[in-house]
Amino acid sequence: MEIKKFTAARGWTWIKQGYQLIMISPILSITTALIAALAIFLAMLIPLIGPLLAVILMPIMLAGYMRICRALEEGEEVELTDLLAGFKKSTPALVSLGAFLMLGMLFASAVMVFVGGDALTTLMEEVRATDNPQVLMDAIRTASGGVAFAVLLGFTLVLMLIVAWQYAPMLVFFSGVPPFMALRDSFVGTMRNIVPYTVYSLIMQVIALMLGILPFGLGMILLLPLGLTSLYVSYRNIFPWLDAPVAPPVAVDTNSSNDGAD
Repeated sequence: MEIKKFTAARGWTWIKQGYQLIMISPILSITTALIAALAIFLAMLIPLIGPLLAVILMPIMLAGYMRICRALEEGEEVELTDLLAGFKKSTPALVSLGAFLMLGMLFASAVMVFVGGDALTTLMEEVRATDNPQVLMDAIRTASGGVAFAVLLGFTLVLMLIVAWQYAPMLVFFSGVPPFMALRDSFVGTMRNIVPYTVYSLIMQVIALMLGILPFGLGMILLLPLGLTSLYVSYRNIFPWLDAPVAPPVAVDTNSSNDGAD
């Protein structure tokens, strides 16, 4: 299975083709993206198990939305129930990806606390008392070198986790790639295309700033489906073997070969 590599310009192509995918059925694309996000948000509100349930639900809903993107791409009839495709196929593997994401976030947090020590704990308690993100930035700026390093290390670990995770649900759902291999391929595929991926990320940030001026949160309503559809397009480019199941290794019977030679 070949992982493709592209030039910087492909980052813009992903966004453009993602928009074109939305325009095939704008209402369906936006509505299903909002339903998926709402399901995860409501799961998070459940007492005690909410955050765990939301993290487990995330790859399942993502796989369902990617199935809708596939149907739009292929000109198939799309039904709202396609959003639940992750509950019908590869569900245990998708759940394991959610568990990996949760454990990865916990590990990154533990590393931050271990490296930053009491100084970081005190800083986070101060930040938690306010909703102003500027307070966090000012606190980090004036903190000691150890705290700043701990925050930078934690941010790096989370970024690596995202890189390893973002394409994994699609690899599992569409191609039957085992979860660990899917995480590895997602990381390799992103790093091999780090230049177009960086261009893609920068353009998406600019679009987010432009949409952010719209009232009533309309900008985020439009940004969410664009982010998902462009992610699907980038996946289709980087991993062109979308529906090719991963075949197990074929054992070679050397004895039969020798018998035939005789």
